[in-house]
Amino acid sequence: MAPRRSGGGGIFISSSSASCSSSAFIATSSKIYLGYFATFFIIDSALLWIASRLLFKLQRGRPLLRWLLILSIILTVFDHAWDVLFLVLGECSITGVDLSVKLALVSSFLDVVAISLLVGVVMVSLCKRLHHIANMAPRLIAILHGLWAAGFACFYFIAMCLYAAITTKQLDFSSSYGRRKALASLVMGWNGMMTLAGVVLLLGMLSTAFNLSLSIIVSFLALSSVCFGASFLAHQILVYRMFWKTTSVIDARDGYYALVFLNLFFYSSTFLFALLVTVSPAFSDNEPSNDVHHPVPQQLAYALPVQQNPPDPHILLMQQNAQQPYPPVGMTQPYQPTQQHPYHPHHNTPPAPYY
Repeated sequence: MAPRRSGGGGIFISSSSASCSSSAFIATSSKIYLGYFATFFIIDSALLWIASRLLFKLQRGRPLLRWLLILSIILTVFDHAWDVLFLVLGECSITGVDLSVKLALVSSFLDVVAISLLVGVVMVSLCKRLHHIANMAPRLIAILHGLWAAGFACFYFIAMCLYAAITTKQLDFSSSYGRRKALASLVMGWNGMMTLAGVVLLLGMLSTAFNLSLSIIVSFLALSSVCFGASFLAHQILVYRMFWKTTSVIDARDGYYALVFLNLFFYSSTFLFALLVTVSPAFSDNEPSNDVHHPVPQQLAYALPVQQNPPDPHILLMQQNAQQPYPPVGMTQPYQPTQQHPYHPHHNTPPAPYY
């Protein structure tokens, strides 16, 4: 997403010692970064407000989806605010180059968590819910896309750890052969991990786009997800060619700035469409509960007419039920007292042993 988060970290940090009012933001790159960070801070803050209103005040969507989306956009907004703050402090020479580079690593790891959460929501949760609605094996899709999302997050995190090692070695200013060789190996490992993460993200988003084809909003989400994965991979390839191959840096810089903007834009658009899909009526939790409650009043309706028949106080309940289908049965039951009638007067002696 952000330019310093993807590997061009300490390249554009100003080291001017002049005052903030005279020489701040002279470099074109600093102005572009400030514009990007401030613009998408406003955009993502608006998305955070909309998401909190739709997901929590209206109680739409599943709880896991709500929290993952909200946490992703919160980290992104905090990330933009962090970048704006320390970019201004670095340009005004309040923080040194070493501290600015180390502070930029915080936004790098925040970016890993924010993007991984959004990728997990789109690839796993939304696809599983759509396949559950369409009765198309949601568990299989959840397992496959879960592997894609976990692989991307793992490779992205490893790449950021390598990037942190690269930035700390760059601050040593050592020109020894061993230092340069170790730095070159770290750069190669970082580029491999980032490229692999970009490939996994793009393939996972293509698989997601193939499965997200049930409505217009979901189609926009699929398109935005694929564009986000493509811009992520293209951004990484261009960053490596610009800052580590040192070939035609000036010619590729305009394309680099365009890819930075596209990466930020497609993250925000992917979050927006994921939010719209989450709060759509098809993803509400009320549909399965309505299907469960439908047979309950039907069973109660069958039981009410049987219980509403008032019993006759002079006739026993079993006699009443027996006389309704078979009227002659009522005539056979009075014969039982006649069998009990000779028992009392003629056999007064048997009760004595029982007593």
